[in-house]
Amino acid sequence: MKKTKLAPGQVIRRQRELLGWRAVELARKAEINPRTLDAIEKGRIKSPSLHNLESISSALGISTASLFSKSEENTDLFYLGGNQKGQHAIEFGKHGFRVVCYAPLISNLFVGKIIVQGETKIDHKILPTSGMIFVQTIMGKLSVQFDGKEQLIKEGSYAFFDGYFPHYFYNPQFKECTFFLVTAPSFLALAGRNGLSRSSKVTTI
Repeated sequence: MKKTKLAPGQVIRRQRELLGWRAVELARKAEINPRTLDAIEKGRIKSPSLHNLESISSALGISTASLFSKSEENTDLFYLGGNQKGQHAIEFGKHGFRVVCYAPLISNLFVGKIIVQGETKIDHKILPTSGMIFVQTIMGKLSVQFDGKEQLIKEGSYAFFDGYFPHYFYNPQFKECTFFLVTAPSFLALAGRNGLSRSSKVTTI
């Protein structure tokens, strides 16, 4: 497979977009002027200072050297590390739950955890999960109604099912419930960022 040389600005922009960050967010994390970052990404600054490149690569979680590496065409080499705080939080305040995203806000995959208030139901219209779904209860108890039948998933247990069948999630207890969720595609693919923002608040952690 042919390898092509990418300019540092192209690598920066690609990694930023994979993380789902706006340019202003990366500039803030890297503590550089947003106009400087824009000029680097667009190639107007052809030889960025080492200080700026180190700040940007550190914010992106990659090495400075990787900004100068060759890339195979049609291949996105990507690595992201994190902790339980996740990359993004999506607040569904009026619906009684919070989403913590471990992966970037992309349409083909969601990986994260859902924190649900007591006696709260998450309807498919609010969180439109489809495709294949993996659910594991981290804390408390979770009830999944799948194809008209209630399935109780106790703490530490998991379920794997086809989300194209009618389903919803429900916390039957008074206290909060937390469950790990993997969906392919992501619910973002169906909700869309615009539709999502009308009933929720997205923040970068």
